[in-house]
Amino acid sequence: MTYSRYINEIDLSNTGMICKIIKSGTDFIHTFCDGDLLYWLGMTPEDVVGKTAYDFFPSDLADSKQQFYKRAWSGEFLQYETFLNNVYYITTVRPIWHNNQVVELLATSVNISERKSREEENRQKDELYRSVVNTMTEGILIIDKSGNFTPLNANVKKLLGIVCETFDAETINTHGIEFLNKEGTLLNYSELPGFKTLASGVSVNNFICALKQNNKIRWFSLNSNPLIIAGETAALVSFFEITIQKEQQMQLRQSNAFQKTLLDNLESGIVVTDQNRNFSLINKKALELFNLSDEAQYLGKFAPDYHTVWKSEERDTVNKQVVASMNRKVNVSREIEMDNGKVVSASYIPFSAGEEISGNIFEFVDITNRKRLERTIIHAKEQAEKANRSKSEFLAKMSHELRTPLNSILGFAQLLEMDKALNKKQLDFVLEILNAGRHLLHLINDILDLSRIETGKLRMEMDSVHLDNLIDECINIVQPSAMSKNIKIKKECHEYQNIFVKADPLRLKQVLFNLLDNAIKYNKINGEVTISVQREADTLTLHVMDTGEGFSSDEYENIFLPFYRINDTKEQGNGIGLPIVKQLISLMEGNVGVSSEKGKGSDFWVNLKVELRQSLESKQQIEQDNIFISADASFRILYIEDNQSNIHLINQVFKSLPNYTLISAENGRDGIKIASQEKIDLILLDINLPDISGEAVFERLKKDSVTRQIPIIALSANAMENDIKRALEKGFISYLTKPLDIQEFLNILNLTLLKMEERH
Repeated sequence: MTYSRYINEIDLSNTGMICKIIKSGTDFIHTFCDGDLLYWLGMTPEDVVGKTAYDFFPSDLADSKQQFYKRAWSGEFLQYETFLNNVYYITTVRPIWHNNQVVELLATSVNISERKSREEENRQKDELYRSVVNTMTEGILIIDKSGNFTPLNANVKKLLGIVCETFDAETINTHGIEFLNKEGTLLNYSELPGFKTLASGVSVNNFICALKQNNKIRWFSLNSNPLIIAGETAALVSFFEITIQKEQQMQLRQSNAFQKTLLDNLESGIVVTDQNRNFSLINKKALELFNLSDEAQYLGKFAPDYHTVWKSEERDTVNKQVVASMNRKVNVSREIEMDNGKVVSASYIPFSAGEEISGNIFEFVDITNRKRLERTIIHAKEQAEKANRSKSEFLAKMSHELRTPLNSILGFAQLLEMDKALNKKQLDFVLEILNAGRHLLHLINDILDLSRIETGKLRMEMDSVHLDNLIDECINIVQPSAMSKNIKIKKECHEYQNIFVKADPLRLKQVLFNLLDNAIKYNKINGEVTISVQREADTLTLHVMDTGEGFSSDEYENIFLPFYRINDTKEQGNGIGLPIVKQLISLMEGNVGVSSEKGKGSDFWVNLKVELRQSLESKQQIEQDNIFISADASFRILYIEDNQSNIHLINQVFKSLPNYTLISAENGRDGIKIASQEKIDLILLDINLPDISGEAVFERLKKDSVTRQIPIIALSANAMENDIKRALEKGFISYLTKPLDIQEFLNILNLTLLKMEERH
């Protein structure tokens, strides 16, 4: 703005002030001062005229005025700004010449407060703009029509590494900068957003490219907008680095690709749906399983529309379970049959973001072959169980059929043995019959035991067994056989007389009997059998050694196999005893083994766990003493039996016992009738009767108030463990298997009647 313009403004608007100043010595005296500005400053002409600046201005302002006046008096034309009493004004001081000398100063002032306010406002705006631009993370520059780049903030230098105030494409090239597209191909400058905007006048947004410099690649997002400067179009370009985001995106894509590859190589079909049950992922196995083509064709489609893959009766259930799974946020698993006949195991797993369900993950496993195999296995199991039942029924029937005649053979032989009228020769014959019969009975029992073991039906009743007592009992049983061959049985276990082992007492007795029986059978005349015991920590080893022919070590593995027999021995066994020994000891959690040498005998040993228990003060009584009843007692016994030979045997037993009166019935119904009509003290009941079973007879007798108190003893050729257990659980007093041991039979009979007498 020119000085003359300021003066004109003063003259026109009366907003200015004019002062005249002369010099008196070193002082500058105001000779005239007037104008509106004077009053804006809070002064009047009287405050100024005839006075120096020090008289009405603050000293610091007066000092600066004094300096300006001195310079003007020396001939300078001056202009300066002053701020006083919240008023900005500009003053022009010019010298007035006369005869080549300055004789007076003319000072004109104009109020510029409004202009200064606008300038300050613009300055603050400009400062704010610069602050905003400089604090932005983007680099911001302007490209003019000549292709010159003008940075607007420091981020341009930071991101590009170019320091110049302005630069062009050549400068960029000298800095080794290249621009690449997403595929890594070199970009021309004309393809960059700023130059596109210059060429077309339109904005370009979210342009992604890479900046390659010093073999390092960084990724940027660029935006450009048209900008009019001095009537010409320029481009305002902003750009920011997205390298980290780009790398994260690449990692995410790689992760997604890896997960997709992983999912596509699973043996399970995986399907993912969103909260609206639209498909969002289907893996390769699921596509194959449901006979679908490309995954992309189904993404975003409504999953229930494809429930036609399920068998028609399954579809409604599947839909309800999926809805319930999402509502309750619980996993659901079930087997579903497909429309094509396949069977899948399906699991629905809802997933959520916070409280809201985001969708479902479905896993489908083709179990068609497994279900087919299961059906095959179930069928095979049913067939095996049927075969086992048939085998058990056959063995039970064979056992019954063999025991029935044995009952007569051994029963009458026992009666003959008791006959005092027999001479020695006759008694020897009877003993031979008894030995042969008992051997046959032992063989039958072994076969049944082997069958029970093979079918897993033999149960162990584990207990603490006093070993020394059991050894003595077994020695007593086999002693007659040993004496017949003049074989001496030695027991070398005195220091372990009071030791207990963990075993089933009945089965351990069977094991020891079999080992002793073999040691005698395969021994030589005048030989020896030695029983010894060794202990190591909590394990006890029982040895049964003989002085027989022995056998080679090649036979060790085979000798415990069922029905295996060593060929070159004089005695031929049945091949059952040792396999039973091995199986029984295994069931008792023990071990069995053998060592033998041809011509030097054998040593069979058994390992068992020692049971910690107090020593016995005296040996347990294993053999039960014979039980007798008083001579004046009288009992009526009812025997319900259809086999005449068995009836005849029991009749013969009771003929020598005057205390007993035997009444017989040949079928179940007659037996029930007799029991209810006559006074009966005890009933002997066969299980296999021609009309109704012995168990049915028992149940009817127990339901009748007249007969329910009569004790009932089962006498049966059914020796299967289940038969015995079932009968005892029903309430039979005892269960005696045929063939009968007559003395045992009489002991149980007498004991039962004695107990009955005591109760009365």
